[in-house]
Amino acid sequence: MAKNKKGEIAAPEELNLIPIMNMVVCLIPMILAGTALVKLGVINVNAPKFGMGAATEATDDTEKPLNLTVAIGNEGFRLTATGADINQVLGFEAAAADPAAEGAAPVGVPIAKNGEQYNYMDLYNKLVTIKKAFPNETILNITADPTMPFKHVVNVIDAVRLKLESDTYNEAELFVKAPARVEDGVPALLWPDVVFAVAQ
Repeated sequence: MAKNKKGEIAAPEELNLIPIMNMVVCLIPMILAGTALVKLGVINVNAPKFGMGAATEATDDTEKPLNLTVAIGNEGFRLTATGADINQVLGFEAAAADPAAEGAAPVGVPIAKNGEQYNYMDLYNKLVTIKKAFPNETILNITADPTMPFKHVVNVIDAVRLKLESDTYNEAELFVKAPARVEDGVPALLWPDVVFAVAQ
């Protein structure tokens, strides 16, 4: 504290808080406006299972599960299943497996890209056909390369979860704009139970 010439202690000056209060008043609306722009979404998926519960084997009394898998790669999609021949279900000739590979995994059905874009329309068309052959199946495994951007995985989940207005589409523009089919007042489900699988 400063002393005046007579040795008296001068009273401390009061702080001017008006500029700080003005700044706080201006920041509050900006913070509130910023929080309104942050949107969070939740996707309902199941984690992969390991160990004894990972594979379900068929017994004499139960039907073998389809175990349908969509693999996302740099070249496009590949549909495989251990419970049925997907090529036969889709009306294709069975793909020749490598005879040297004993117990090799099913080759499956490839769905190539359209240029640089993934062909979600063809994926949807094929999954609807498979669903008609296996109406009680709801589980779809999704696997992807480790370097695959997550947006492609989310796009696959969006493409397979609900039935659209039509079962098949030939034009990408109609497919993108198609609304979900409503049955009994609720959206009709296609493959609602998505499970993340481990890439093999």
